[in-house]
Amino acid sequence: MFDIRQSDGTPASYAAMAEVLAAVAPHHPVSGQDLANEDPSLGESHPHYCWLNWKGDTPTGFFVGAEETWDRSPGRFRVYAAVTPRWQGRGVGRELWNHCLSALLARHEVAELTCDTKSDQKRGIRFLQNRGFILGKSIQQSELDVTGYGLTEKPDRRPSLLAQDIQCLSLAEVSAEDPDWFEKYHELCMEFLADLVYPPAPLTLAEHWAKHQRNSVFDPSMTFIAVRNGEWLALTALWQSTADPTLWWTSLTGVGRAHRRLGLASALKTTAIEAVQHRGGTRIRTDTIAGTSMFKINQAFGFRQLPDAQTWHRSLCGEADVREILR
Repeated sequence: MFDIRQSDGTPASYAAMAEVLAAVAPHHPVSGQDLANEDPSLGESHPHYCWLNWKGDTPTGFFVGAEETWDRSPGRFRVYAAVTPRWQGRGVGRELWNHCLSALLARHEVAELTCDTKSDQKRGIRFLQNRGFILGKSIQQSELDVTGYGLTEKPDRRPSLLAQDIQCLSLAEVSAEDPDWFEKYHELCMEFLADLVYPPAPLTLAEHWAKHQRNSVFDPSMTFIAVRNGEWLALTALWQSTADPTLWWTSLTGVGRAHRRLGLASALKTTAIEAVQHRGGTRIRTDTIAGTSMFKINQAFGFRQLPDAQTWHRSLCGEADVREILR
């Protein structure tokens, strides 16, 4: 009835996955190119697998599994499965999950599984709970409508920062004058990522550069740096959805430890909103932890809350755990 095949990693495979996600989450536009850019692997030493479920020529679901790159402790794998609404509740997801997860377990010693859902995906949440997954973290997603957005009604921190010789410049401008720009970019990113509520495993400069080289949507004209006399103080980076070019995502905003509480994040947010408006964008989406300084800044700018992104965990300590997740 169904044909489960391992993906060949071609653009057509990513497009099939995007077709499934468009049916599962129509308000979360994503393209095959977006998914290719989000490939979590770091090369052969950190494997990444994907299987597609087909009925004839129609993709009905997919399963992805990759060794965790956020927390690279041995044996930690991140998995995700999606099935189009037409086939949900009919055993298709269970068959896909069991087939692909069995293949993953046969290839690797897996100590823990991590899986993501949205807080409004009740069926997916029940699926994970029935297999012993425990909710870990919740990330608040929010969106700002910038159509006709009046920045003059918000405090603009940039004039006072300029009086302190601090400028908000695009990476395109900064990198043109600084041959060491990527080293500075890497150092600043690793510094404030380490201070997140859920810090990722740090990347080496070489790993970060390789990841940067694979990112086809990185736009230096939409990455903004707060700079003073050649010193990088803070940055924010945006990328444009290829599924909906009017939608922009904030991939990262952070301030160096020695320069916090100066209004740098707010100044960069203002610069980013102006840039998105100039590029014809209508919305900006971002992820934050509720209660943090960045969450409060987004609230002040008027971002409205969307369903949380949830991360679930399941330890695998023996055959009993395996039987439970493959039920």
